[in-house]
Amino acid sequence: MMDTIDRLVDCPHRVECGACSFLLRPYGEQLERKRRRLAEVLTEKLRLTPRQILGTLPSPRIEGYRNRAKMAISSNREHVSSLGYFQRRSREVVDAPHCGVLVPELLETTQRLRRLLNSRARFPFALRHIDLRCGSDPTQQHLTLVIKAEKLPKLPIDAIADACPHVAGIGVNLNPKGGPQVIKGPIEPVFGAREVFVDSAGLSLRVSPGSFFQVNLGLLPEIHTKMAEFLGDGNLLLDLYSGVGTHGLALREQFRRVLCVEGVRVSVADAKASITAGRVDNVEVLASPIHRAIRRLRAEKPEAIILNPAAAGADPPALETIVDSTARLLAYLSCDPETLARDLAVLVKGGFKLVTVQAVDMMPQTNQVESLALLRRTGATRNG
Repeated sequence: MMDTIDRLVDCPHRVECGACSFLLRPYGEQLERKRRRLAEVLTEKLRLTPRQILGTLPSPRIEGYRNRAKMAISSNREHVSSLGYFQRRSREVVDAPHCGVLVPELLETTQRLRRLLNSRARFPFALRHIDLRCGSDPTQQHLTLVIKAEKLPKLPIDAIADACPHVAGIGVNLNPKGGPQVIKGPIEPVFGAREVFVDSAGLSLRVSPGSFFQVNLGLLPEIHTKMAEFLGDGNLLLDLYSGVGTHGLALREQFRRVLCVEGVRVSVADAKASITAGRVDNVEVLASPIHRAIRRLRAEKPEAIILNPAAAGADPPALETIVDSTARLLAYLSCDPETLARDLAVLVKGGFKLVTVQAVDMMPQTNQVESLALLRRTGATRNG
């Protein structure tokens, strides 16, 4: 590990792109900066002791870890197409043929796509973004073409398939209004496989292009080990904002029942497909946003809860449900320190104590701080 801690990483796109703002910093320094950032944000709202803030959980890989590439497309006056990322605070596209954080097989596919864009193949001008991802097998990739149009234009699907042997499936998303949200609405399959698969805790999880999944698969086993050791076992585990069921399914053998709650339909479908394929008989998926599932959740008596919301943090009804529940243990996996601090303040006021919080280096070389907070109820639960 010492070699990794001391090693420096650089990228030819570092200055123009700016997304990997920790490049050229020793990895050990990156980990410490993320720990300090998390501590600074949390101590603004909570009284914490040094023992509560653990060192950052390092990534097994600090290059070639990212299993998803969301790239923009632009052309100059000479009709040369670029495929890369927006500059920070800009809509200028930085061509990124050597992006070092991408899984190597994904990077290879983006290079092949770039060459194809600049070949005689006919691509519509309305093609503005690509969303490329893989699961545990990096040679089985899914490509989503994002098109700024209301109707599907003619696309060189056969040429893409021929040029990119790792692309096992292609989908199209029509996003006529564009804007900061790259993908809006359904993704229609036009070629091959409709999803990728991730091996996790003895299961093959289906992940469709519209479903969220962590971009760094190497950290999942350690995260699940920490959750499992803290949450223990019992009759019922609630997994709120469960996505495709990643965390609840990983802890399925420790609880008699696991109830996953998710409001995104495609993620619900993925979770149910994985449960069926894996012949899992103790995990149920409730297809509902949290605020519409309150009555059902109040009738349940969980011993433990997993909370994994988006960057906006947990909705107030979710926090109220947790405070009012019978759960004594809570694992909160967060991707934003500010919203985590806000939510932890509510949970602490509601009777929970923060046992430990630890930054998780899901995105090495960037300043992104994700974290895992473990909480225990200090007194009697409101529901007995």
